[in-house]
Amino acid sequence: MFTKPQYFSLDELVCPDVYDTYGEKAFMFFDIRLLIMLDTIRDRIGKPIFINNWQIHGNYSQRGLRCLRCDLVKVKYLAGEMYESAHLLGKAADFEVQGLLAEEVRLWIVAKADWWPYYIRLEKGTEWVHLDVFDQSEQKVYLFEP
Repeated sequence: MFTKPQYFSLDELVCPDVYDTYGEKAFMFFDIRLLIMLDTIRDRIGKPIFINNWQIHGNYSQRGLRCLRCDLVKVKYLAGEMYESAHLLGKAADFEVQGLLAEEVRLWIVAKADWWPYYIRLEKGTEWVHLDVFDQSEQKVYLFEP
């Protein structure tokens, strides 16, 4: 049995190729800590969170779990670059919160560090919120630069 988040459907969390290939079984690729963190943030912030929207013909398809067919991954691979993204491991999501700027969300997450059940990382300076569950620091919420 797979753990499924309360607030997010699978198609919001994976690229179309993963969804088409694995269906609901794709939940097996996620680190449970990421799913719990996304649900916890959504519950506590009290506003909708948007990850992928390809299923409604939107522009976002690579903001959750990415596979080797995703353009972001292919471009790095074909250029001979290493790409050890948490997105490939089911440990990261990029998202927006309705009505808030990414920096506002990051500041709120940092301010509420005691609320979070896991150590997390947030990427600095993006127009979206990148959250991953790589445990890189003794700080509960670690801000990193790409």
